[in-house]
Amino acid sequence: MKLLSLLTAALVGSASAFAPAPRVQQSRAVSPVSMAAAEGELYIDQNRRNLMNLILVGSAAVTVGGLAVPYILFFLPPGSGGGGGGSPAKDALGNEIFSKPYLAEKKPGDHSLAQGLKGDATYLIVKEDGTLQDYGLNAVCTHLGCVVPWSAPNNKFMCPCHGSQVSRDYN
Repeated sequence: MKLLSLLTAALVGSASAFAPAPRVQQSRAVSPVSMAAAEGELYIDQNRRNLMNLILVGSAAVTVGGLAVPYILFFLPPGSGGGGGGSPAKDALGNEIFSKPYLAEKKPGDHSLAQGLKGDATYLIVKEDGTLQDYGLNAVCTHLGCVVPWSAPNNKFMCPCHGSQVSRDYN
């Protein structure tokens, strides 16, 4: 019997949690002094709010920009320097190579190394008609950075670093 009364008390107590709270009558009369105090407490300084919003948005923009700029620049290739006007090729000692003396000592089909842009090893190729190609081939392996030699017996470039081979057609 005692257990039944405990269960009934628990059910009644838990049901009262869902009952609406009794309304308390509030006085509508507010004294002028308390109204002034209430207005003073609720005063919002709009300039201060604008400044805080500016600081918040500005710091978020700096943070996002600081992360986004390097991320975007990762996908842009670095500038290769040089312009559309070309640059002179140089020999191993750094002296400029002039076409007439160079072609006088080289045979058609010759693949000789010279210094190209930024001092990289570059092949100057003599065409079958005895003139130079309009371009030089960079001899530095793009994978491992070694200089790729021309193999005359195989008639192709053969990379000693990783075995890549490029035919004479440069394809």
